[in-house]
Amino acid sequence: MRIIETDSRLVLRDVPRALWLFGLVFVASGLFVLSVPLWAPEWRGFRIWERLAVLAIGVAHLGGGLLTAGQARATVTEFDRVRGRGSQRIRRLWSRWRGVRGHESTEFALADARVLELVQSKDGDGDPMYRLKLWLAGSESLWLQAQAVHGEAAVREHAERVRRFLRLDAQP
Repeated sequence: MRIIETDSRLVLRDVPRALWLFGLVFVASGLFVLSVPLWAPEWRGFRIWERLAVLAIGVAHLGGGLLTAGQARATVTEFDRVRGRGSQRIRRLWSRWRGVRGHESTEFALADARVLELVQSKDGDGDPMYRLKLWLAGSESLWLQAQAVHGEAAVREHAERVRRFLRLDAQP
């Protein structure tokens, strides 16, 4: 997460460029493998199970790449003290910036910010991962990070900067 801070404004940018790139590399490799029947002279000599294996690998790479790149979301959250407003925009790689509820931008009053929560989850190996969730008045919430990340210390540091800017009491 990248934080840009001035006296009156705080901008949190969480853009998963690495996940998007990783997914696109798999999309490209899947398309390449699926193109083998079109240009490889060896294709005619492949047995049926070899052809099916090549196609399965291509489809798996293509599907996995599309899933990885397509599900990773970017968030840009802005807090503006001068206007007393906050906003959040979310987008996937192939979409436009949208607000949480499908609007172009989700806006809220900074006075509605109640608690900044550090949420812990686990990755596939059982290792801890973290993300920040801002609770607003009326039990509404916004994820400030779309994807959980490793590194509790860095996420805690980001949380402290946001709490300090929003003048929220420190949380355990």
